[in-house]
Amino acid sequence: MRSKLAKYGAILIVVIALASIAQAGCSCRGGGEGTWDGPAWAESTLDGSSNEAATVSGTEAGIGGEEVNQADSDGNDKICSPAISAQKLLDWLGGDSKPLIVYVTNTPPKSSSYIDGSILLPSRSLIQADGSLKPLSDLAEVLGNAGITEDDDLVIYGDCFSCGDDTFVFWAIKYLGHQKVQILQGTPEDWAAAGLPKAATTTTRPAATYSPDTCPELLADYDSVAGGEVQVVDARSPDQFAAGHIDGATNIDYNRVIEDGWIKDDSALTEIFGDLDRDRPVAVYTKNGGRASIVWYALQNLGYDARLYTWNDWLSHQS
Repeated sequence: MRSKLAKYGAILIVVIALASIAQAGCSCRGGGEGTWDGPAWAESTLDGSSNEAATVSGTEAGIGGEEVNQADSDGNDKICSPAISAQKLLDWLGGDSKPLIVYVTNTPPKSSSYIDGSILLPSRSLIQADGSLKPLSDLAEVLGNAGITEDDDLVIYGDCFSCGDDTFVFWAIKYLGHQKVQILQGTPEDWAAAGLPKAATTTTRPAATYSPDTCPELLADYDSVAGGEVQVVDARSPDQFAAGHIDGATNIDYNRVIEDGWIKDDSALTEIFGDLDRDRPVAVYTKNGGRASIVWYALQNLGYDARLYTWNDWLSHQS
């Protein structure tokens, strides 16, 4: 009897291991089959465009437009170490195997200096002129032209976390199935205090071929939102929410999840998201993907199964 139990236990371990390997292509949770029509979504107009702004303390400040979602293959666990401290990055840069540092803000840094070795990947480069996400092949080409491959260790940073560039690009890269990507935690002042090396310009890498392994689970579709399969969070301002929103949506202004240039701590986020059910997926939307991506990032950082949705898609189904 014991030998049979041991045998079955070994088989179960193998099955679990194989299942984990099968999920490793995305390392993200989400809607599963039938939740997203990728080509249709990628060609649809999103709620932000390259001239759309992200509100920072009530003023508009700029990103270009999509929405972001991610989650872990292990249920409500934090995904893929999504943040790295300045000190840990400094230590990493001192080793033999260095990460690729990616600057994602659409304008040069206010300090006129980049982290040494940074390449440039503006969030706007992932968006079409009409505000829609570029097709998959074009996204892969953008990354490849920047010298990025799917095997690179990426550290993303920008000059304005509350503008949403960091979290949007993070989402987009995770959507392409990239495994090793993190956001640099903190502010430019924190990075300078940690002693991260500076440079006056970005660097370039030879063009490469980027082979995506997409994660459609990072997006919610109209049917799942309209059918009540997901909880819906409107990350716009209270005034925008009052002017019109998806039925049943909870208003969580993206400004509420930010403090001192970074995501608030877990205890604060737990209180902010207290009305949400951790056991049900959450779709976050705004008219600006940068804003939605910030709230999405905060949700997944607490282990929620968070996905992205767009106000434009909802409106397109109301006519």
